[in-house]
Amino acid sequence: MNKQEEIISATCLLFSVANADEILEDKEVESIKEIIIDFFQLEDYNDIKKTLDAAKEKFDNSIDIFEFSRVLNDQWDYQDKIDFICCTFEVAYSDGELHYIEENIIKKIATILNVNFQDLIKAKMEIKKYLK
Repeated sequence: MNKQEEIISATCLLFSVANADEILEDKEVESIKEIIIDFFQLEDYNDIKKTLDAAKEKFDNSIDIFEFSRVLNDQWDYQDKIDFICCTFEVAYSDGELHYIEENIIKKIATILNVNFQDLIKAKMEIKKYLK
């Protein structure tokens, strides 16, 4: 398993949140870019652009989100998963509001990553407070 596969899988899950309402807004894509730079401590702009493009293509050709979460379950500890759930809420709120379809996708991601419901709610509240 390489780091690039991990980053692309995480980015695909973020795209699944952003695209939940079937409208991928520039604000959401920018939010995803900032998150992956911060979460994975990326520095090379060309790599970031390539990663976003590769993830978008992989997401567009995917059938479901399970394939992406399997990679992350193998690589991440529980705290990484909670931190990532916070990131999913950040993407969802990037357009100013949390759409119920986005929230359903985040719940599905949390379930697949084995994040318990209490931690999901804490993550949501933390991001809501952080963004105000």
